[in-house]
Amino acid sequence: MDKSSYGQITSTISEVIMSGETIGLLLAINSGILSVVGLITIFISMNSQHSVQRSREILWDIFTLPYKKNLLLEKGAIGQEVFRKLILYEQIIKERNSFLFKIITFSQMVLTFSGIIWTTIVLTLVSRNPSQTNKIILFAGLSLTLCFFLYFIIKILGDLKNVSKVGQLPTVEELLDANDLASNLNVVTLAAVSSRLKILDTNLYLGFPIPFKNLRMKATVQNSREKEENSQDLRNTLSRAAQVNNYRKLDPEEFILLDDDYCYYLISNLQPSGSKHSFFASIDLLSKQGLVTAEFYCEGLTSSNHKITTFPYSFAERFINRRSDLDPFSRYQKRQGKDDRSDDATAQINIGQNFMDLIDQD
Repeated sequence: MDKSSYGQITSTISEVIMSGETIGLLLAINSGILSVVGLITIFISMNSQHSVQRSREILWDIFTLPYKKNLLLEKGAIGQEVFRKLILYEQIIKERNSFLFKIITFSQMVLTFSGIIWTTIVLTLVSRNPSQTNKIILFAGLSLTLCFFLYFIIKILGDLKNVSKVGQLPTVEELLDANDLASNLNVVTLAAVSSRLKILDTNLYLGFPIPFKNLRMKATVQNSREKEENSQDLRNTLSRAAQVNNYRKLDPEEFILLDDDYCYYLISNLQPSGSKHSFFASIDLLSKQGLVTAEFYCEGLTSSNHKITTFPYSFAERFINRRSDLDPFSRYQKRQGKDDRSDDATAQINIGQNFMDLIDQD
């Protein structure tokens, strides 16, 4: 073997050794990068957990208010508390932590660099002309690795920027939607207990602390004698007026502001007679979540006193469209779906069935 051949062989061996050392170095760097990203992800998750827990506590407080507050004693305090807690919830889930965002962006850039390292290693190994089987294995492994990196960069790290996605919490829009059944929140009841009636001149307004969406309303105003004479159960009411168009849809963009920050809708015109006037008002709120009635009583309305605010003294959940294995009507609906049969007796007298028929007309 001459000196030139020996030199070529030595040079080739050196190149192979350098390539192996380079690959080993790249793998070591990549391992360190992935370890750092793992630690950063744990830090971000722990940082977000406090916001998630606080948001859940606010949600629990909001949607248990109707059942732990006395409407006669609390009066307007419920609406104010609903407003404050909803605003606080919005601030928490929409909070933009610039430092946290920088860390997440840095992690995404680091993972992108890691993907480049894996691509370089695979292309280097392919350039050595391995067998066809080895090429397929290398490219398949690279494809799976890059897909995992892309999912982690876009989905996992991207969602960590959003508190509602991290904690699987409803967004503000979902929280105000009375037709939303996925989040299993009882917005229609919350709207009923936090509402108020305001009389200005001869106009009667219905107000809410927040512009709830997809609410339908039907108002009944009557004096004490009419209330006693016309008192009927829900079944008769539904059979007499089981039409969606009997309920006025409240557009969240068309409310007006009066002397406070409530969202008001004009619902009726009052014509007081005599020196004094008192009346009962029944407000039926309808949505896909259910049918809830709020009862109001107003007295002392005279020809010279036309500025009165009154609050509900009671509410009744006539039907709530729950998604629960414990709810009898929910289980009944599932059974009906499996058996593909209709129960005429239930359809005639059951409140829930009447409600579902009412919603189907929408």
